[in-house]
Amino acid sequence: MPCVPIIDLLRAGVTTPRPDSAACATWLASVYESIRGAGGAVTTSVEEPAVGRNYNRIGVRLSDGKPLYVLLNSAAALVAAAQPRDPHLITLLFADVPGREIYRRAGLRVAAAAELEQPIEDRYLRLLTDEERRDVTYHRPGRLGDLLFNWFD
Repeated sequence: MPCVPIIDLLRAGVTTPRPDSAACATWLASVYESIRGAGGAVTTSVEEPAVGRNYNRIGVRLSDGKPLYVLLNSAAALVAAAQPRDPHLITLLFADVPGREIYRRAGLRVAAAAELEQPIEDRYLRLLTDEERRDVTYHRPGRLGDLLFNWFD
């Protein structure tokens, strides 16, 4: 799959949870392949999207012992990673996805931490639904990653 600028993924429905069992299965198989292949381990079961989270996540431990979450936004077929932090903080501390090429070969897009840190510009929101734009106005996410991997209810 060719690289697509992350802003090109901002289209109607991308901020809302969308269960996709096929994308989730592909993502999960890729998580196991990438993390185990790098000498790490999967440490938690998959957490499905829920109120306050529009993405799937799974905990892993890298070969150096560092914990990480690998995330999936099914609506965008987008994979990201975030460092664990205080559960009372709603924004994520994004990290680069280990073994990113494995996800790409599986047909998923992979976001680099730097892409997710980009500030949101009004022009990025034009293809979202009216409801999604209202969520943005209300919750005021500051970064593209906060929009794609969000806490909206």
